[in-house]
Amino acid sequence: MDFKQLESFVAAVDEGSFSNAAERLQLSQSMVTVHIRNLESELGTRLLNRTTRSMELSVAGRTFYNYARQMLKLNRDSIFALSRANQDVRTINIIATPYIVRYYLTDRIIQFNKRYPDVSFNFITCAHSEMLNRLQSESAEFAFCTMKLMNSDYAVKHCNMANLMVITPNLPRFRQLGSGIFPYALFGEERLITRSSTSTLQQEFLRWSKLNIPDVKLDVVAGVDDTETIMRLVAAGVGISVISEVAVREAVAEGKLLSFPIEGTMPYHLYFVHKKRYLSPEQAAFRDFVLETIPANGGEDPME
Repeated sequence: MDFKQLESFVAAVDEGSFSNAAERLQLSQSMVTVHIRNLESELGTRLLNRTTRSMELSVAGRTFYNYARQMLKLNRDSIFALSRANQDVRTINIIATPYIVRYYLTDRIIQFNKRYPDVSFNFITCAHSEMLNRLQSESAEFAFCTMKLMNSDYAVKHCNMANLMVITPNLPRFRQLGSGIFPYALFGEERLITRSSTSTLQQEFLRWSKLNIPDVKLDVVAGVDDTETIMRLVAAGVGISVISEVAVREAVAEGKLLSFPIEGTMPYHLYFVHKKRYLSPEQAAFRDFVLETIPANGGEDPME
């Protein structure tokens, strides 16, 4: 019995067919068949009852399936533990988007570094759509993301919630709006700077605009992914934009921009993802530090 046989058997059960198992394991279907037949031969029992149209676990297969999963998990855990033994245990590996690193993590890293000056950080930046794959391939201890990443080796904690805001140049015609809700009619009058990608923020604004201003034709002057560039363009009077309140607080406080709430948008959520096991003392300290900073209601950010 070897792990390739176990992987083929578990994949066939999980995927419901040999062909799907082959695709998942990047093997030929005939190789998956050989692995499972050899496994059944070594165990001396049939694990799967197969016909040309269906496949189901035998009584023995149902019993063995759970043990097979446990053996595969133990194998992965042991390999991971050995690989971690060769790494610097004082390095904290974090997967996040550049946006999250800049606006959510910088202050936390500064404060943690004051407590643990010998700890170093390794940021693995990528798009949200790539995070789960990067988390698995990089074996990082932590991730910060705007969606729940489902993986049994990691725990997920909601840690922040921010609203979307309209940002404008600091000009008299916008200052006279006061601090109320941004008028819907102005979306049809002002040029708009959007994100060029299908980011979480952009998707939410598009959802909101379809519900609240379906007849308004948006005049998009530019599509930009970089938040700092968007704010510079808005400050220069190129157009208005929609952005997370966290990203714009500093610029508003300095008088470079004005910000206005949008009624009816869904909050921008942030989740802290951390590995459940194999954390060094320094890595466990960072996990506890982040968890301590999470507000009880998951709303206001105590790091501000």
